Amino acid sequence: MPVYNAALFLDRAIQSALDQPQVVELIAIDDASTDGSERILSAWAEKSDRVIYLPAISKEPQRAAAARNRGLAVATAPFIAFLDADDYYLPGRFTRTEAYFKAHPEVEGLVEPVEVVYEGNEIVQIQKYPTYSCRLNMNTWSHLSYDDLIAPGLQMNGLTVKSFVFDSRKWFDDTFFQLEDLNMVRHLLFQKSIIHILGCKALPVATYVHHSSNTTYRSEEKQNYSAHIESYWIEKMGKNSANRKHRLRLFYRYVIFKYQTASWARWKKLILYPFLFLFEGVKKKKYLK
Repeated sequence: MPVYNAALFLDRAIQSALDQPQVVELIAIDDASTDGSERILSAWAEKSDRVIYLPAISKEPQRAAAARNRGLAVATAPFIAFLDADDYYLPGRFTRTEAYFKAHPEVEGLVEPVEVVYEGNEIVQIQKYPTYSCRLNMNTWSHLSYDDLIAPGLQMNGLTVKSFVFDSRKWFDDTFFQLEDLNMVRHLLFQKSIIHILGCKALPVATYVHHSSNTTYRSEEKQNYSAHIESYWIEKMGKNSANRKHRLRLFYRYVIFKYQTASWARWKKLILYPFLFLFEGVKKKKYLK
């Protein structure tokens, strides 16, 4: 659990994790908080031997990817799950998860539904991504492939993986200040990890809280990193001709994200985008063949 200025939410998040009997350790990593979060974490670590508190290592935030890597470096449990400091687990978070791993020992990771709550505490939807899981629209498991994950993302609070998939201890790319989670899961799928996903009609396992301090509200930054991640994967997959369909889909998203701007009227986008696609296509020609 990376923590940055989450004092208002921390007690609820930590308690929701400790309420799960399967949780043997909660690794909370402070990322240079300035709102008293570090005092809350320290108090919890003194109160519970299941809470492992890693203090900040810098006066400046290193962001979530670097914090997650610090946590992975000290994790000892055979399974890894994630929880953002302003979100919380629902009762029985790992009951279904535990049963499924026991029944399917070959599976390396599970993605389960997460509900979304806005600041007014009104549940507005069961998490609608990955859209693949909602097209199933049923209470069933299915295999998650790289193709399914190209367009949508997923919510990290619903992900559980076996710890050996993180044997490199550097699975989160800390050059990504956003979307490091999507990048990590793409790596898992690219390397043929067996990940199953539960259809969105199933009961959620966690709650994602939307509020004005979410990093996802930094829309311009998110667009920049969205373009960066698509460019990265176009080039990474360019060595395999069998992935051309995927690369073209990623290329479309790359151009849209790179040049998405609210100041452009609809007519301007219709006129300029064909030239932008051509311009970027020439630059990335060797990866799109």
